[in-house]
This record gives sequence, C-alpha cells and structure tokens, in this order.
Amino acid sequence: MSSLQEILVVIFSVIEFIMGTLGNGFIVLINSTSWFKSRKISVIDFILTCSAISRMCVLWTTVAGVSFYKALFYSKSLQVFFDIIWTGSNYLCTACTTCISVFYLFKIANFSNPIFIWVKQRIHKVLLSIVLGTIIYFFLFLIFMKIITNYFIYDWTKLEQNKTFTFLDTLTGFLVYNVILIFFFAVSLTSFLLLIFSLWSHLRRMKLQGIHTKDTSTEAHIRAMKTIVSFLLFFIIYYITNTMLTFSHPVLDNVVVKTFSYILTFTYLSIHPFLLVLWNSKLKWAFQCVLRKLVCHS
Repeated sequence: MSSLQEILVVIFSVIEFIMGTLGNGFIVLINSTSWFKSRKISVIDFILTCSAISRMCVLWTTVAGVSFYKALFYSKSLQVFFDIIWTGSNYLCTACTTCISVFYLFKIANFSNPIFIWVKQRIHKVLLSIVLGTIIYFFLFLIFMKIITNYFIYDWTKLEQNKTFTFLDTLTGFLVYNVILIFFFAVSLTSFLLLIFSLWSHLRRMKLQGIHTKDTSTEAHIRAMKTIVSFLLFFIIYYITNTMLTFSHPVLDNVVVKTFSYILTFTYLSIHPFLLVLWNSKLKWAFQCVLRKLVCHS
C-alpha cells in the first residue's frame, strides 16, 4: 500500500474514531447525568447507555488491537485478553441494539394477538432474557476459547504461523462465533416487519375513519422503523466487513481489503450513535442545547 493510501486510511480512521467516541460518549453523559439527577432511568435510556458503552469498548479495543499489532503477535495471553474484551463488547452492543428494536415493537405496535399482548405485559423480562442469554452464550464461548481461538478473526499469530490453515477452518470458526449475532439480526428484522404491518393496519383504520393526517401513533411507528432499519443496514455492513477481515487473512492476504474493512467497521460504530441521538427526543434536545452553547461561545 502506497504512502498516500496509508495517510488516507489513517485520516479516515482518526476521524471516525473521534466521532464514535464523541457520539457514544454524549449518549452516556446525558443519560448518566439525568439518572444521577432524578435517581431513576427509563428502560430505553438504560439500554441506549449500555449500547453506547459497549460500542466504545469495541471501538477502543479495535484501535488498540491494530495499534499494538506487534505486541499481540508475540504475546498469546495479550491476544486472548483482547479477544475476550472485543467479543464481549461486541455481543453486548448487538444485544442492546436488538433490545431497542424489541422494545419499540412492543411499545408502539398494536396487535390483538393474545401472545403479543402476553409478551407486551412482560417486556422487561423479555429484554432481560435477551441480555442474560447473551451473557450465557459469551461464557460458553469462553469455555471453548482454546478451540475457538484458532479460528478467531483477530488471532494473527496462529494465522501467520500455521501455513496449513484452511478455508474450511476459517468458515467453521466464523459460523460458531456468529450464531448468536445471526439470531439478533433475525429478531431485529422480525421487529421491523411487524412494525410495518402494524403501521399498515393503523393507516387502514385511519382511512376507514376518514382521517388523512398523521397522528402521534403514525409518527412513532415511522421513528421506530427508522431506528431499526438504520441498525439493520449498519449491521449488514459491519458484519460483511468482519467477514472480509476474516477471510482476507488466510485466503486473500490483501492489505487494501483489510484497511477498507477497518474503515467500514468504524463507520457502524461512529455514525449510528448520531442517528440514535437524532431519533430520540431527549437526546436530540440535549444535542441542540450543546450546539447552541458552542455557537454562542464561538
């Protein structure tokens, strides 16, 4: 890779890293301050805070892993430590975002189905089950760490030293790692489709009643669908880039592919928090206040 390409990669990575830290840090700061003042926090604010913290962990761990590549190359224990932090943060980040999708579905959608109503009355337990299930899966992942480490995405030492590393080995490890992430994607996609159906039913009822203007329920449906679809799109981009990173090591060994993948990975962690701020009334109001103060001081 030429020096110009290296400079551009560094510039884009630094910008995205700063944006991700500021965006996620803003969510944590606002929700934590509100929690400290009122001594209570809503479910959605708590989920957003946990999601922002886990995103920052993924972001910082990824940057640290790339920055200390040589140290990781020669230290097996350091590799395992980074793998544990990165994997746990990644799982928690995706679990929290899935909880946001499920929460919006049961808070906004209207269905007369008894199963839907039964789950809606126990939404807190459902969200807790998603988080606990993620933690259990993560610990099962750690139990088999010695096996999975040989296939892990960022296990550079094994990939460089083991010349007989096969495509099938990489694919097997990748699938084991991503089972729960595929489940999260399916849950979020289902939530999005059910919201579309709920909105369609709501608009049809309004049309039958002769109402042709948007109401609060319609706006809530649209805002929730924007949040979920943004997650789904960034989710797809994020894990396509992770797939590129996985198979670029043993198969492609292409520096351009790796660097491009890192930039796209940072995009998910850096841009999506700002979309969450824009589509959350409390965070949007706080963000506007900060901008006004910055403009006044400047």
